[in-house]
Amino acid sequence: MVSLGKKTRGKIKIEVKIIENEDDRLISFSKRCIGIYKKISELSTLCGGEILFIIFLPTGKLYSFGHPSIETVS
Repeated sequence: MVSLGKKTRGKIKIEVKIIENEDDRLISFSKRCIGIYKKISELSTLCGGEILFIIFLPTGKLYSFGHPSIETVS
């Protein structure tokens, strides 16, 4: 079998830095928001703890997530 080279870049380290363009930053947040909520819920389930997670965006919007619910945690 002849190898034609790597088709993927494999596991590379990505530099974490602020996204300068505000529109791109909000798009990135909206794409990752559901994943963040899933991880928080999973952490609460695995550890048996109550979690309240609040994000304040520069636009003034507030995102919050509580597990099992916001009312029981706050």
